[in-house]
Parts: sequence; C-alpha cells; structure tokens
Amino acid sequence: MRNLFVTIIIVAGLLACNQEIKGKNGVVYKSAVQYNDYIISRQNTLIKNILDLSVIAQTNLDSADKILDKYVVETDSMIIDVNGMPLYKGDSTFRNAAIASFAFYKKTFGNEYKQLISIRKNGGDATEEGVAEMKKIVNDITREEEKYDKAFHNAQKNFADKNNMKLGENEMQKKIDKIKE
Repeated sequence: MRNLFVTIIIVAGLLACNQEIKGKNGVVYKSAVQYNDYIISRQNTLIKNILDLSVIAQTNLDSADKILDKYVVETDSMIIDVNGMPLYKGDSTFRNAAIASFAFYKKTFGNEYKQLISIRKNGGDATEEGVAEMKKIVNDITREEEKYDKAFHNAQKNFADKNNMKLGENEMQKKIDKIKE
C-alpha cells in the first residue's frame, strides 16, 4: 500500500510539472519554453519593425511616419496579448518585464521616432540645431532603452534558470545591435 501511495505522489508531481497553463489571451502554454517563445516572438516582431523603419526612413519619410502609426497599434495589441498571459508557476517577472519593454517601444514609436521624422521632414537634419535636437532624442532613447533591455534580459535569464532552460542567441537582436554601433 505504501508503494502505491508513493507512486501516486510521484505521478501527480510529474503531471503537475507538465500541466498546461491557459491565459486570458486564450493561449495554452505547455512548457516554460513555449511561454518564453511566445514572448520572444513578439519581441522579434518589434525588432523587425525597428529594422524595417530604419530602411524606410532612409528613402520615404511620409511612409515612415505612417508606418509608425501602424506600429503603435500593433505594439499596443502585443502588450494586451502578453498581459493576458498567466503567471508561470506563480511568477510574473518575465511577463511584466516584456510588457514594460513593449510599452517603451510603443511610446517611442508614437513620440520620439515621430519627432525625429518631423525634424527631418522640416529640414532640421540640415541645420546644426536640428542635428543637435535629433542627437539628443536618439541619446535619450538609447539611455532609456538600455534600462528596459537590461531588465528584460535579466528577467528572461532568471526565468530560464528557474525553469531549467537554455537560452540561445537572438539573431534579430544581433541585427539591431549592429545598427546601434
């Protein structure tokens, strides 16, 4: 009888480890890897959007301005979606770091990037004052972005450590880092 009881406890414990978690967003997460990948896929979309914007802004400022409006709406949808994710084993740190990071990008798409495009549209990139203003905006974005990136990275690393996951390098992040150089 004792062996049966121990077996039941072990089986119940194993089942609990692989128990599916369903969020308010309707998505079922069967593992920590799926939970992580769900967030990272949204982060990769944001990175792709930034890369696309940098290309478009080089040739067509009107298109870049319009695409920013689209990115604000898209990023807001990502925030709502990730906010609908459940806690993972009682922990919301990684999810909340993603939400904070995405909110930063939403704000940046709607404000700072719009300001940069506006300055360029008005010929400000041809004046010392305009160039100085653009540099200040870019420096402010970079400084704030570093805080969000660090918090996101640390939260993901802690999530991976807690859930015995190995993290690989994000190729999309490498591309954005090259632009920053």
